[in-house]
Amino acid sequence: MDTQESNHQGNVVCGWCSYDANPLGAKYCQKCGKPLVIASVPPSQPINNIKLAFSASWLPIFLILLLVSGISFLFWDQVRFLSIVSSLNGGSGKISPDLQSISSRSDIGLYNSMKEVPKVPDGIFNYGGAVLFASLTASGTHEAMTASHPNFRLRYTEPKDGKPGTSKGITMLIDGELSIAQIGIPLRDSDYSRAKDRGFTIEQIPIAIDGVVFYTHPDINIPGLSIDQLQAIYKGEITNWKEVGGDDVPIVPFVMDPKVANLLNVLLGSEANKVSPKVQSFRDYTEAIRKVAATPGGIAFGGAGPIVGQKSIRPLAVAAVNGKNYVSPFVEDGTRVNASAFRDGTYPFTRRLFIAIRRDGTPDETAGIAYVNMLLSKEGQKFVEKAGYVPLR
Repeated sequence: MDTQESNHQGNVVCGWCSYDANPLGAKYCQKCGKPLVIASVPPSQPINNIKLAFSASWLPIFLILLLVSGISFLFWDQVRFLSIVSSLNGGSGKISPDLQSISSRSDIGLYNSMKEVPKVPDGIFNYGGAVLFASLTASGTHEAMTASHPNFRLRYTEPKDGKPGTSKGITMLIDGELSIAQIGIPLRDSDYSRAKDRGFTIEQIPIAIDGVVFYTHPDINIPGLSIDQLQAIYKGEITNWKEVGGDDVPIVPFVMDPKVANLLNVLLGSEANKVSPKVQSFRDYTEAIRKVAATPGGIAFGGAGPIVGQKSIRPLAVAAVNGKNYVSPFVEDGTRVNASAFRDGTYPFTRRLFIAIRRDGTPDETAGIAYVNMLLSKEGQKFVEKAGYVPLR
């Protein structure tokens, strides 16, 4: 049967395959078998007009479906992101204010590789901050970023006094000396206020979970310490290892210089001003490990990354309650962090690590966003794990 002749006889045209010889009243196409949704063709209406009418009638529906599918994709992508970051709040499902601000940002995403990250700017961008992030750099993270985006270069920048740390990193970010600040504690209200006074905002994005690890001279032989005991040591209330089950050896506590780091605040909280005058300070982890390894009775603490795998010192197991359920920060003979204990809180001393960026509409902001997106990519998170931290995905 001639197709054109069939159209003039009022047959039904299939909206799926355009077969136009379906008899009047048919419910399914005789060619493709799909439901017929187009009315019969009037004898006087040419086939070209029918195709135009079909296109015009379905165009609004197509556009609506396209819009709905786009919104659905964005919604589920956001849900996927929030499911990751909410785990950092103990799985409670409650999102802290800083994470809520992240969820509202369309420029923070989850990519598979660093190369997939869009809008990576060309140029040399300064970064700095907490010295515990040195293990992240040493793991090859920045080399991988440059390999994926050759014109994106990162330059480590120390403060003028040569004492890097979280506090200095935040100050340098606000002062415009850094594009990216690596920080070991959340931003404070005063940090947000200082940035606002200068006409822009700053934002923190979590990129890993870290355990605060305590370590001693290798000859200290005790099963572990509780948080209360550790606090008492740094307040000068416990001064000899025999008081906590060890040998009769004076305790020599070390800590990162309080002027550049906030580890004492992490340990002592509101009682940080009660720290013992006998606590000695160090500049960086290399110095700390050397001092503790060379000092009988020595003890110090810091992030897991720079400490994991060290053989010259002895990592301590920590308990929430004295004498009960000591949990080691490392497994596999000290070569890997105890990731499961860090994630579920069994290890009682964990924290989040952040990247702080400027929100000022400048290339610094673009660089900060690109840096965060590369760290949060699946590839970037593998480097986070290699550096001794617990990845978020």
